Amino acid sequence: MIKSNLGKFFLIIALFFIAPCNEAQGASQVIFKCNADVPTPIELVINKVGSKFHLAEFTINVAPVIDSADFKAVEKSSYHRTLVTEHSLTFNGGESEVIVGDYYSEEFDTVTKENTVTLQKNDIKKYWACDSTAISKLASIEDF
Repeated sequence: MIKSNLGKFFLIIALFFIAPCNEAQGASQVIFKCNADVPTPIELVINKVGSKFHLAEFTINVAPVIDSADFKAVEKSSYHRTLVTEHSLTFNGGESEVIVGDYYSEEFDTVTKENTVTLQKNDIKKYWACDSTAISKLASIEDF
């Protein structure tokens, strides 16, 4: 009886430690979020799940544009110079490419902060500047 209860106790303790670890590995974190109305309304959300990046939502005029499964490669890059920092994340799917970026500048005594989305599909390029509700955590990601 004591061995049985002791075994149950250790099993329960192990479950308390394992469950949060599994949850943390599968938890999704919003890395980039953009809403824009011009030139056409868009919504875009990029999540990080574990060590992978997922284009969770990309809609133009409320219609889904691209499925995340269409992308074969994801690349993160950064550019720095005095008073300017730019980060971008590129999803490449052969004939289609989605680039999200954040740009920060303090040049010419003016602070400029801009989050953008660029879609290139079938040799047509579309560009959006995100509104003030945009979220970008691209700076927290190492280049790869």
